[in-house]
Amino acid sequence: MKDQPRVYEPNWDSIDEHECPDWYHDAKLGIFIHWGIYSVPAWADPDGDHAYAEWYPYYMYEEGSDTREYHREHYGDDVEYADFIDDWDAENWDPDAWAAFFEEIGARYVVLTGEHHDGFALWDSHYTKYNTTEMGPKRDLVGELADAVDDHGLRFAASYHANLNYYQPGFDGRFGHPDFEGADGNFRSEGAGPGSEYVDFMNAKHRELIRQYDPDLLWFDVPCAEGDHLRAQKLIADYYNRAEESGKEVMVNDRASTDATRTHGDFYTPEYETFDEIQEKKWETCRGIGSSFGYNHAETEDNHLTATELVHLLVDVVSKNGNLLINVGPKADGTIPDLQKTPLQGLGEWLDDNGEAIHGTRPWIVSEDDLSEVEVRYTWSDNTLYATCLEWPGDRLELALGDHIETDAVENIEFRGDKTSIDWERNDTSVAISIDGEPTGADGSDHAYVFELAGVPNPRR
Repeated sequence: MKDQPRVYEPNWDSIDEHECPDWYHDAKLGIFIHWGIYSVPAWADPDGDHAYAEWYPYYMYEEGSDTREYHREHYGDDVEYADFIDDWDAENWDPDAWAAFFEEIGARYVVLTGEHHDGFALWDSHYTKYNTTEMGPKRDLVGELADAVDDHGLRFAASYHANLNYYQPGFDGRFGHPDFEGADGNFRSEGAGPGSEYVDFMNAKHRELIRQYDPDLLWFDVPCAEGDHLRAQKLIADYYNRAEESGKEVMVNDRASTDATRTHGDFYTPEYETFDEIQEKKWETCRGIGSSFGYNHAETEDNHLTATELVHLLVDVVSKNGNLLINVGPKADGTIPDLQKTPLQGLGEWLDDNGEAIHGTRPWIVSEDDLSEVEVRYTWSDNTLYATCLEWPGDRLELALGDHIETDAVENIEFRGDKTSIDWERNDTSVAISIDGEPTGADGSDHAYVFELAGVPNPRR
């Protein structure tokens, strides 16, 4: 007899019983995409107080801001944010090429901004004509990318940022709806947030997004009120129950509401931050390859991660039970800048050779080694411990495994690389690896160096 689907109730006690699916634990790498009207002006001061170019429609109206001064100098006072829509034509956008590239570099899921804080929907919405099928690109960006991503075997979601909608033409003020209150135009002021009319409008669009595209996860942004006010528990429970009925494995992030300092949700979402130690609860750090999520033409190579830095970030995050949601900010024409593509290609090449140390792994007893002279990060899968060195260890690598397990458990050690042979020995406190030769890319092009230790148990499993 087939098991009956579980029913989630619209309260946190029931919702908090939901568990992150294995596919998300296994995925490790996702692609975030911030693409919108803001990709036309595409500017923020990389060294300023607000380096996010996707916030252009907020700061262009704030007197004294760098963005306001930039806008006046380059466009004048008469140009409104909505005037940029006609210049967003996405003329060179190829969703299949995007999806193929994301698959090639080792990403397992893709999160496109379905609607950012400017309120502009990237799908064919019944509730607003302020969307990409009626204006700008005149295409259903969410639908086209969802289909392409699915064709390449990746998971898909459209993030939803309407908890704080700071712009939409036709309404007064920066908040895009007369029922969104912010004292003196400041969304950070006490008591700022949406009224019930706005909540209805916000949730109607989000439910439409879920119905039309059946996303693999819900990625909320900027919680600005508690769940009871936002009716977040009802939306999440309905989403979980819909997935239970269809047999789909889904999850929700921690930004649906301000309740209990965002501890609800299947995973935490620090932004441009990581943790120093293994976290028991699943987490996902999101950040741009540069200083901004949206494309920023003011950024230079110095503002972007190198391939080595990107590899090290991924290895570190995964060792501590996290996923990396790395963002690309395409240009208005739909192309991904080389400053973003190049480090991603380097990451993909490294994963081609070393992906077994990342995809499908779980955290070990500890994430780092206290004895090694170079930084080491540990991951584990199927009785194999992966010790990834963030620098080339030279002719000897010693690991303090005896602090955590009986070293007799180690059955064999191999190096995942060419032109290098190793020998190894163990004692009660450590395992020492002697290394003869150099890695293929001793100049640093290999980014990180993986040693496989077979037979190692994991008490966490």
